[in-house]
Amino acid sequence: MLGPLAGLSATIAASSVLTYPAGGSIVGARDVSLAAQRCGAQTGQLSSLSLFNGAVTAARVSLRAGRAAVVGLAVGGKRAPAAAGAHIPLARWGYVVVSPPAPIHVSSGALVLGGLAVHLTAAHDGLPAGTVVVVAAAAERAPAKVAAKHPKHRARRHARATHEPLKVTPPLALKQYDFPVVGPSEYVDTYGAFRSDVAGNWHHGDDIFAPLGTPVVAVASGTINRVGWNAVGGWRVWVRDSAGDEFYYAHLSGYAPHDLHSNRVKAGQVIGFIGNTGDAFTTSPHVHFEIHPRQLLHLGYDGAVDPTSYLDHWRHIAHVRAPIPVHPPLPKQPAIRKEAIYVFRELLAARHIVLHPPKPSTRPHVYIPPGANGFPPPPRVAAAPVAASAKRPAGLSSTEIAVLAALGSLLLFAGTLCVPQVRARLIRKRAAGPDPPA
Repeated sequence: MLGPLAGLSATIAASSVLTYPAGGSIVGARDVSLAAQRCGAQTGQLSSLSLFNGAVTAARVSLRAGRAAVVGLAVGGKRAPAAAGAHIPLARWGYVVVSPPAPIHVSSGALVLGGLAVHLTAAHDGLPAGTVVVVAAAAERAPAKVAAKHPKHRARRHARATHEPLKVTPPLALKQYDFPVVGPSEYVDTYGAFRSDVAGNWHHGDDIFAPLGTPVVAVASGTINRVGWNAVGGWRVWVRDSAGDEFYYAHLSGYAPHDLHSNRVKAGQVIGFIGNTGDAFTTSPHVHFEIHPRQLLHLGYDGAVDPTSYLDHWRHIAHVRAPIPVHPPLPKQPAIRKEAIYVFRELLAARHIVLHPPKPSTRPHVYIPPGANGFPPPPRVAAAPVAASAKRPAGLSSTEIAVLAALGSLLLFAGTLCVPQVRARLIRKRAAGPDPPA
C-alpha cells in the first residue's frame, strides 16, 4: 500500500512483481500475495523488498491475522533489529517502524496495519514530507450500519474524534513573541505524528533540537507555573502570557533559579536549558514545545495546535546571559531520579560549571515505551554542542577532580535554594499542579 498521504497507486504484474514507479525506485518486491478470509481477516506477504533505491530492504514482510513478521531487515545497508515496535532512523529524511504497534489513521477514515512502515519527515524521491509507505498492509473501516443501529457506538466514535489533532492555528493575542531557543537550532513539523505514550497517541507540538545546555527562554511576558517533573515530559514548565495563551516546554535538563521562587517571567528571559529528560532520554537533546491558545483551553490537552507556522515567524535571540542552572526536588523513583541527576550533571559540564561530564558507563537504564519518541533528530545544528574542555589540574587524580566537581555543583545548587521555607512551599504547590503528558 502506497500513501496514503501521497495518494499514489501501484500495480502488480501477472508474475506477482510489485514496482513503483515503473523502474521501482520507490518500491520493488516480488512474490506478492494478498488474501481476505470470510471472517474479514486480511493477509499479505511479499519478498525481496526494496524501498527508496535500496535504502530499506527485507527478505520477507508479512501480515497475517493482525500479526506482522519482518525477516532480513536492513536499513542504510546495515542489518537492523526486526523487533516489533522498533523505530530506526533513515538518513535525515525519515524513519522506519517495524510492525507498527498501533493502526495508522488515513484520510479516508480507515485504520491501516502493516508489517513495516516508512515515514518521511522530509521530501524525498518526489514524495512530500508526511508520506507513509506501509508494507504488507491490511485496512478496514467501521461499518456504517453499526453506527446507525447503535447510538452508543456513534457517541463513542464522536468522543474519539475529539482526541485528534486540530487543523486550526488561531492568531495569538500579542504582536511579538520570542523563539523559545537561543541561538542556532533545528525543528521540523511533527505535530500530529504518532506517539504511543501520549493522550490520543499523537504528538501535540514540535521538537526543537539544539546542543544540550542551550538556554531556553520565555516566548512572552506573563506567569510561569508547574515547574517540576512529569513522567513523560521530564523537567517541564508552563508559561502563560498576559492574554491567557499558554506554552508548554518539556525535556529540559535544568531550570533558571528565578523559576523556583517567582511566578512572573519576562519575554526573552531564560527559564531553562535544552535536555532530554522524560521519555526523550534516548533521543538527541531538544525541547518539546506546545502552543495552547486561550480560546481552545476548554478542550484540555487536546487544545494544542500546530506550533510550526508560529515558530517560523517569531523573533530569534542570538545571545543571552544565562544564569547558573538549578533543579527542584528530584523525583522519588530510583531509576527516574538517576536519569535526572545524570542529565543535570551533563548540563553542568556543558555550561562549564564542573570540569567533566558524567561517564557514559554511569548512564542509567530507563525504560522508554516503544513509539514514545520515535522520530530521528532533524539535520545537525550548525553550532557544535557546548562541551567542557578544561584541563585536568596537575597533581590531582581523577577521583579527586570528581569529588571537587560534585562539591562545587552542590554548593551552587544549595546557594540557589537556601531561601525561607515559604519558597519551598511555593515550589511544592506549583510543581504539584496537574498537567497532561508531553
